[in-house]
Amino acid sequence: MLWGTFSSAFLVPLVVVERIMKAAYYLNIIADQLHPYLAFVFPTGNGIFQQDNAPCHKARIVLECFEEHTDEFHLMSWPPISPDLNLMEHIWVVMERQLRAQNHHVGPNISTLRDRCLDIWYNLSPVTYQKLVASRSRRVATVLKAKGRATRY
Repeated sequence: MLWGTFSSAFLVPLVVVERIMKAAYYLNIIADQLHPYLAFVFPTGNGIFQQDNAPCHKARIVLECFEEHTDEFHLMSWPPISPDLNLMEHIWVVMERQLRAQNHHVGPNISTLRDRCLDIWYNLSPVTYQKLVASRSRRVATVLKAKGRATRY
């Protein structure tokens, strides 16, 4: 499993998750990766972090951690079923397409797959994530207009 996030300006270093993502492990990622990144990119505390409803994301200790840091960044409110709003899903699709386009058989070697994923991540065009971030307001408006039902996104 991989964990990553981005803004219109930067990609956060990709984290290779080699175990089941439990709340405590997710908190470590928040502390080690996300918090320093948001503090650097949004020093005035105006950053907004978006996560989905994965169980580790909704764990009480995780939500309490985000509450403690509301002066540094905000956690976007997330509807129960909202694939149209998850910008990260689009990044995963781009990465999967690039991985498949390499047309190399990975075989049973997980470290080769990991290395290719990391290479793709760090070579993503900034235009890719800039366009996604720029589309956020339009996506939210479209989902609201559709009253939460599926949209073209």
